[in-house]
Amino acid sequence: MEKIKPWLRVVGFLAGLAVILSACDFIFAQTGYVRFILHEEKSGDYDTIVVGASHCRGAIDPARFDEKLGTKTLNMAIPGETVEDSYFIVKDAAKKNKLKTVIFDIDYQYWYYEQPTTHFTRSFIYQQFTDPAIKAEYIARNFDVLDMRNVLVNRLSWNCSFSGVKTNIQMKTSDAYKNYTIESAYSENGIVEGADGPYVGKGFFNRQGTMPGKMPPGADYVATWIDRYDDDIDEAVKKTFNNLVKFCKDNDIELICVTSPITPSVTKTLGMGTVHDTMSEYLVGECGLEYYDFNKALMSSVPRADWNYGDQEGHMGGELAEVYSDALGNLLSDRKNGGVDESKYFYKTFEEMFNNMAADYEKVTGNKWEGL
Repeated sequence: MEKIKPWLRVVGFLAGLAVILSACDFIFAQTGYVRFILHEEKSGDYDTIVVGASHCRGAIDPARFDEKLGTKTLNMAIPGETVEDSYFIVKDAAKKNKLKTVIFDIDYQYWYYEQPTTHFTRSFIYQQFTDPAIKAEYIARNFDVLDMRNVLVNRLSWNCSFSGVKTNIQMKTSDAYKNYTIESAYSENGIVEGADGPYVGKGFFNRQGTMPGKMPPGADYVATWIDRYDDDIDEAVKKTFNNLVKFCKDNDIELICVTSPITPSVTKTLGMGTVHDTMSEYLVGECGLEYYDFNKALMSSVPRADWNYGDQEGHMGGELAEVYSDALGNLLSDRKNGGVDESKYFYKTFEEMFNNMAADYEKVTGNKWEGL
């Protein structure tokens, strides 16, 4: 008995620590959109998912092409979602749903260097996975960089203020939280933080654009990207994406890559023609995938001006998002029914687009061009 007592103390200490940490998580850790959307995909009703980051969440409305294709689609894009996050999201979704198609929205910010650059913020999506195998694989892949304090608890989302604790407990004892409804992701102001607009459904948010005739904000931030277009895709990111390509192939899941169009003026400033060539060489040339870059979409296909966006970075407003989602749905429908005639949707080159987009926009919309 004496020999067992030290082990009992160890077990008791660990059990007590687990209870304390769980209590702290319940009291201090804020809930949010990641918990909601990762639970939403567990319904088992979806055959198509969309993955990507914040540009995608407010750009692709699945309902617009579900009508055309007869699919059941969920947009699982999450702000800050890295390529590695997307890989695990697809694997998690495939366990509960009979996935046929994955649409990957390519935002080159997440491809040109491995993200996040600090291990302290690495696990904010991982923490919300509930499948033990998914969690174990994530830890194994990232063991050398993970801050284990963030693995054990949701420490990075703790709010220890009195008002924060009060709001948190009220939310976690509510029916919305227990039932995983979208209201469980609301912040104190009654909206999903960072969404910049109401939730429509199926993972899509109707974001706000800018007033017609006005340039959206964010020039200083965009200036930090200039010349990045000459970079190459990070090898660590390639390795992760190659794993996703293999997973989809092994499970008979079609993987289709698209890029949602960013602010037209910034398209030229940031050298998106060069980015397009780099991404195409890898996605099409090396991976053998289909890649549709709507940054060079015809104005007759996706008429857009700078004011259709909430910022220069390229988060589009809801009105343009519906137009773009319709165009993407039409392309996917063409693809399903014989093949895509790219001349129906895209300029041949970015140079052709830059030379003609202003006149084409005015011809299609009847409005004065505000942009390049």
